Amino acid sequence: MIPYSKSFLGLNLIFRINGSPVYRAAIPGLMSLVLFVILKHFYTNDDKYTDHPYGVGVLISSVSFLIIFRANYGYQRYWNACGDVHHMMSKWLDTVTHTAVFHMQQKHYNSIKPPSYFDTHDLNKYGIFRRDRERHLDLSTKSRREQKAIRQVRSISKSISKVSDRSVYAGKVGLEMAESFASQDEAIHDHHFLMGPGRKDGGWGDLFEDGTSTFYKMGDASSWKRGESKGFASTVGGRTPTLFLQELVHLASLCNAVAFSTLRSDIEGTEAPLDLYEAGSPWPEVDPDKLRRGKGAWVAVKDTVRFLFGFDRTPAMRTAHNASRPLPVMGGVSDNEIAFLQRARGPSAKVNLAWSWLSEFIIREHLNGSLGDVAPPIISRLIQFLSDGMIFYNHARKTMFIPFPFPHAQISAFFVFTIMFAVPILMDEYATNSYIGGVLTFLTVTCLAGLHEVSRELENPFRNVPNEIPLVTLQAVFNEALITLYAGYHPDHYWDPDEYRRYGEQIVKDEGSAMTGHSSASPKEAAVGVNQGRMDKPQSSMEQQQKPVTFAQLEALVAKQQKEIERLSGLIDGSTGCSKKRNGIWNV
Repeated sequence: MIPYSKSFLGLNLIFRINGSPVYRAAIPGLMSLVLFVILKHFYTNDDKYTDHPYGVGVLISSVSFLIIFRANYGYQRYWNACGDVHHMMSKWLDTVTHTAVFHMQQKHYNSIKPPSYFDTHDLNKYGIFRRDRERHLDLSTKSRREQKAIRQVRSISKSISKVSDRSVYAGKVGLEMAESFASQDEAIHDHHFLMGPGRKDGGWGDLFEDGTSTFYKMGDASSWKRGESKGFASTVGGRTPTLFLQELVHLASLCNAVAFSTLRSDIEGTEAPLDLYEAGSPWPEVDPDKLRRGKGAWVAVKDTVRFLFGFDRTPAMRTAHNASRPLPVMGGVSDNEIAFLQRARGPSAKVNLAWSWLSEFIIREHLNGSLGDVAPPIISRLIQFLSDGMIFYNHARKTMFIPFPFPHAQISAFFVFTIMFAVPILMDEYATNSYIGGVLTFLTVTCLAGLHEVSRELENPFRNVPNEIPLVTLQAVFNEALITLYAGYHPDHYWDPDEYRRYGEQIVKDEGSAMTGHSSASPKEAAVGVNQGRMDKPQSSMEQQQKPVTFAQLEALVAKQQKEIERLSGLIDGSTGCSKKRNGIWNV
């Protein structure tokens, strides 16, 4: 694939030769120009070839229809192939993601699961808690300079992609920077927000009692930076991801890689290598021209000449290109897997074998309890997603294996060759200026031949380098998506319900005391106590939970407070000479 940027009139696209239909089409355009020059200067017969240009015009119109029709279907084949590949990846990624999510519900992980909202439903009765991650930061009171500084800092601190150039921080005053982060810090320490410090290890640190984890080690903030390059596949915490997830990720990556390998090459007996994927490695280049950098100008010239004259599409050249860009697999490929794949005969058989390995693994582990207590009808959706992925693979396989129909391809090629001679005759007949006639001859033939080259480039998007679909890059993207399955549970789902229950009870008690004139700890003091307990309590101490207050206990508390209110009202009435209200009338 050739990435490009848009510029004024697209002038930056003109000088690219490798992969360009313009320079290929310029060859027949130059041949027609030579013929026009010969006719104009060496053929001096005053008799006209035709009495009217309609004859040649009908030919050119017919050829244009043939070429445009083929180019239209070439575009359709290209975009259909792009959609089929992404649908296939999406369905298989859906399968393994749901499988991993179901796996996280099994009983072996009960000790590290976040608190359930089902078990903490009683917190809703207080009506004061929020799950917002941040406080609203009012910028209306700030100056324009302060607003701009805060937004700039926030654009980096809250970016979903890590920004390597953090020069925007330079020159910002400390107060402005602090206020851009204060909204979330205040939410974490505000008793009204169900937010705690969370667990950046995804909960894995509590799975074993030795304090180890996978991609992050609790209590060691520097481990997040040390494991940044490999992401969730990092082992800086002292442990590897769970074996089930490792095997699931490997089989999914292998299945996708085998499918891509058979799409770009189906020549029996040629190299179709797979490779080990290293998490966090640079993205593979999508433009083959960038792979030639450093190999010398002569290599670039040879490759360009091969492309211009069509010598780069031979089976030997395609095999050499595929061998130089193996498809990476998470965990690599074992000798036994390669032996089985080599024994499977034909592209479809190889993909079906890898697909069956993934399907069998999911079903076997489900029957043995690895997917928790998820109902079988829900599990059946995994098989449906796997099947959908195979459907889209076969759609892509159809585009790759079935070429554009030979009869139409032949007649298009024949008439493109024909117009190389028809257009010079037409221009010689009706162009009075030799220079204008020559330019029009070259541009007309180049345009029609160029459309024909476009259709040829796009009709098989898995083979035609450099205008092919970048399967190696897509495989790397797929692998990185699989690595996120190692992330564990949501980091912000770890909070202590008991702290908020204590605060809610304190609020109820304080409101009752306020009605009776006796006040205990203020809400602010209660919040300080809750937050102090949160800071003193380690993040992993979520196992011991107090029994929640029942509704009956709350009713009894309200009734007791009501009696106390009536008693106090009687005392007040006696001291002021007023009796109680009887039958709706105050007696004085």
